[in-house]
Amino acid sequence: MNQPVEVLPVDPAAANQTLTGLGAEARIEWAVHTFGMQAVLLTSMQKSSSVLLHMMTRVAPQNPVLFVDTGYHFPETLAVRDQFVRDHGSRIITLHPELTPAEQKAKYGYDLYEYVDGQPDCCQARKEAPFLQHVRGYGIRLVMVGLRRAEGGARGNLQPLIVDPRYSGYTLHPLLDWSAEQLDDYIKAHDLPVNALHSRGYPSIGCAVCTTPVAPGEDERAGRWRHLRGEGVQPRYCGLNFSDGGGI
Repeated sequence: MNQPVEVLPVDPAAANQTLTGLGAEARIEWAVHTFGMQAVLLTSMQKSSSVLLHMMTRVAPQNPVLFVDTGYHFPETLAVRDQFVRDHGSRIITLHPELTPAEQKAKYGYDLYEYVDGQPDCCQARKEAPFLQHVRGYGIRLVMVGLRRAEGGARGNLQPLIVDPRYSGYTLHPLLDWSAEQLDDYIKAHDLPVNALHSRGYPSIGCAVCTTPVAPGEDERAGRWRHLRGEGVQPRYCGLNFSDGGGI
C-alpha cells in the first residue's frame, strides 16, 4: 500500500465525500494509498501532532514527517520531537530556515517578531520558506496537518481535503472533526508523549518569543503574538498552513 504510485489528479469535491465518512486513521490510509511516498505529515509537536505521529507509525511508518525548527522553539517542543524519534521510531525530518536568529537580526538590524509589520516576514522566512522549499524540491503532493474545526476562527469551516496552490498539491486534515477531549483520550489510551507546556496554560504553542500562557476564559490562541496586540491588528496565524487563509 505504501509503495510509490503514479500520482493522478484528485478531485477535492469527490474526495471529500469519501473522506468525510472516514475516521482519522482511515483518512491517513487514503492519503498514503493515493499518493504513496509523496504524502507527508507536517507536525508542530502539539497534542494533535502526538496523535497523528502515533497514527503514522501504525499506518505509514516509512512516510516522512516534517518539523520546521524555527530556531525559536521552546525546549519542551523539541523534547517531544526527540522522544517520538527515540521511543516511537518516527521518521522526522527537521527543516531549518536559511538564516539563524542571530543572522536574521543582523540582516534587518532588529528582531522582526517584535513588530507587527515584521512578524509576517519572520514567520514566512522561518516557517513557510523552509517548508515550501522542501515540499517543492521533493515533489510532495499531499501534506497532512493537525488542524481541527473545534479550534474556531478560519479553522471552523475546514474541509477534509483542500488544494494548496503553493506547491500544486493538497492539504489533508485527518483530525478536522475531533474535539479536544478526543485528543486527550487518545493520548491517554496510548500513553503518548505530549508537550509539557499544555499543562502550564499553553493550549496553542508556537515560538517561545511569540507565545504566552492563556488565562482562564481567554480564547485558546490569545497567547499567540500577544506582544503585538497594542500595535495594530493582532496576528492570528503564521501562514504556514494554507488552510488558515495564508496568514493574519
